[in-house]
Amino acid sequence: MKVRIPRRALADATSWSAGHLAAKPTVPARAGLLLEADDDHLTVAGVDWDVTTHSTLAADVLEPGRIVISGRLAAQVIATYRSELIDITVDGGRATLSADRDRFMLTLLAEADYPAIAERPAADGTVAGEEFAEAVRQVAIATDPTVAAEPWRGGIQLTAEGDRLTVWSTDRYRMAERSIAWTPVNGDRSEIGALVPARTLADAVKGMNATGDLGLTLRGKTAGLSDDTRYTTLSRIDEHGRKDPHQFIPDEFVTEAVVPVDQLVAAAKRACLVATDRKPKILVGFGADEISVRAAGEDTGAVAMDVVDGQHIDGPAIQMAFQPSALLDGLQAVGTDEVRIGLTSNIRPAMLHAVSDDSDYRYLVMPVRL
Repeated sequence: MKVRIPRRALADATSWSAGHLAAKPTVPARAGLLLEADDDHLTVAGVDWDVTTHSTLAADVLEPGRIVISGRLAAQVIATYRSELIDITVDGGRATLSADRDRFMLTLLAEADYPAIAERPAADGTVAGEEFAEAVRQVAIATDPTVAAEPWRGGIQLTAEGDRLTVWSTDRYRMAERSIAWTPVNGDRSEIGALVPARTLADAVKGMNATGDLGLTLRGKTAGLSDDTRYTTLSRIDEHGRKDPHQFIPDEFVTEAVVPVDQLVAAAKRACLVATDRKPKILVGFGADEISVRAAGEDTGAVAMDVVDGQHIDGPAIQMAFQPSALLDGLQAVGTDEVRIGLTSNIRPAMLHAVSDDSDYRYLVMPVRL
């Protein structure tokens, strides 16, 4: 194989695919990337147990070929080069990466041991790349992949129906959700969906062209995401044992307030400096235009008290206690200048709504005991 290719394009593709590879796979070939040169393009593909990545790059192919090289090492080396072009040549059991006068040689991995690459999945519909990327970022905060017995906690649910795609997640103690425009293929407006690993999906989206439309595959054994030159397949997560958090959303709230996000975030962060106990909590008081934020450190005796100028909409005074990071995660993900907070009681979940005509993002968070 002998190929000349723009360095930046190759660096982006290898970095994206290598980021999905297992660090210490049981089969050495699974630590590799498959490079295949043919006609006027080079494909870069990677496979892990639950994800496949594939990129097609324009290249000058002098000699076609197919090789497997160490993925993470190749990505690291290519990222350090600064030349505009990189030459890839194969001689015997080695591949040489050449950039100007620099040379780096990699031992080839066994191609026979490399697993089959999944084909590009047929898209069930399309979404705007920038909107989808933002929605994934906003809902990923309400996931927890550390509970092996309940894998659904680490997943993001994608549900399409009609002309809307709903993106949501829950780790049992909170829920984040946003819907965006969905264009179904062939006019099929029926409900379809998939629960996929949040981290894998977030990493996959980062490698896509967010300026255009993205294709989503939600039917079948695996889910898929694609743009014009890249695609990825993702394994589904078992939904068994997951309770629908939407059942905890009331029809109406007792107390509501609109609060500037930056002011409430700043007050909460100051309170966190005091709330350093094993089970920290901050107290937020509603019921007037001035929203109070307090915390006390049992170990240090320090006390923090702040007042945030908000707009009390309706309802009696309610004081809520929150786990600091759970509240801050939701506030920082809203993406708007103001947030509307709805409450029913100090032992029921609070709802944070984005105050915007362009986003229906909402974040449900459980309080802690006062």
